Amino acid sequence: MDASSSSSSVPQPLLPPPPSAMQAFTQIRTFTVHGGKEIDVVYTNEEETMSKYLKMYAQWYAEEEENKFVGLDLEYTPEDPNHEEDNYLAVVQLSMRNHVLVCHYSWTNGECPALRSFLQNQGIVFCTVDNRADFIKLYYEKIIIPRENWIDIQKFVNVKGLNERGKLMRDGMASLATSIIDESYSQMKDKFPPERHDYWEERPLSDLNLEYAAKDAYVSYQLYVKIWFFLRYLVFCPGCKKEDTLRGHLCDKCNKAEIEVERAQKNAAAEIARLNAELASVQAELASLKAAASSDNTQQTSPPHGKRRKMNDEQWLESSDAPKSSDYWQNLRKSWTGDEQKSDDPWMTEMSDQQSPKSDNPWLTKPGNY
Repeated sequence: MDASSSSSSVPQPLLPPPPSAMQAFTQIRTFTVHGGKEIDVVYTNEEETMSKYLKMYAQWYAEEEENKFVGLDLEYTPEDPNHEEDNYLAVVQLSMRNHVLVCHYSWTNGECPALRSFLQNQGIVFCTVDNRADFIKLYYEKIIIPRENWIDIQKFVNVKGLNERGKLMRDGMASLATSIIDESYSQMKDKFPPERHDYWEERPLSDLNLEYAAKDAYVSYQLYVKIWFFLRYLVFCPGCKKEDTLRGHLCDKCNKAEIEVERAQKNAAAEIARLNAELASVQAELASLKAAASSDNTQQTSPPHGKRRKMNDEQWLESSDAPKSSDYWQNLRKSWTGDEQKSDDPWMTEMSDQQSPKSDNPWLTKPGNY
C-alpha cells in the first residue's frame, strides 16, 4: 500500500463549518459516572436552548449556599502541524450538581450572547483543572472571565509532588480525580484515544467524544466540591471565611473579636450579680422598716420621714391635762369672787352685779355707788 492510499484511509479533522452550514441541533443524553451515578447531559448549538439551561444554572447558583461555583472545561480544534494557524475554541462544557451543558461553540455563528453573558458578566465563579490555555482561547473569542472568578484547581492541590529538579509537578484531571473522587478515574484518559482530540469539529460529536467532554466538566465540578469541603475548614478562617495560614484557626481579627465578646460577657455577668446583690440589700432594708413601723405604730410620737401629725382640738384635750368641761371657768370665777353665778357664762358677771345689792367688797364697787 502506497503512502497516498494510506494517508487517504486515515480520517482527517473537519474544517471549520461555513456559516451556511450552521444547522441547529440539540441532544439530551444520560451517562454513568463513578459509583453508578447518572448525569444528565444537554448537547446543543442552539442559542435558545443554551439560554434556557444557563438561566437554570444561574438560578441554582443563586440558591446554592455551600457549593457556589460551576465546573468549566473547553475543547479546541486540532493544532496545525505546520504551526501556521492557531487552533480555536470548539466546545464549551459547563456543569453544576448532576447536570452538564455541552455547547458546540464552533457550530454556532460565534455570537452566543447568553453564553458570553454567563461567562463574564454575571459574577459566576468557575473551577477548572489548568486554565492557562483556556484563558487564551476565550480571549481570542473576546470572552474574558475575571481572574478572581476563575479557579485553577491545580493551584490548590498537588498529588504528584516534586520532580527531579525539586519543583511541583502539575497534576492532570485523571490523577486528581483518582486521588480525590474515585479510583475508577485512573483509566479515564486511557479509554479515550489521543487521536480523538482531533475531532472536536465533528458534527454531531461521537458518543465517545461527547461522553468524554461531559465527564471532564462534571469531574471539574466534583473535584472542587470535595476540595472546597476541606478548604472551608482547613484553609479558611471559620469566622470570616478568609484565607488563613494557620489552617482552620481563627485569623487575628476574628480572634480579637472573640476575645472581646468573651470579655463583654464576663463584665455583663459581674454587673448583673452586683445589681442583684444591691437589690437584695434594698429589699431587706425595706422589710426591716416595715416590721419596725408595724410594731411601734401606737408608740411612735412622730411619723417617718419627719412629717409631724397635726392634732385637732379634741385630740389635744384628750392627750393633755386640760379640763374636759366649761365648768372650769365657772369654778375659777368662784374662787376669785366667792359668789356663785347663776349664769354659766362668766362674762355675764357685770350685768348681774348691777342687779345685786351692794357689796362690801371695794373691788366690786363702781364709781357713783358711794
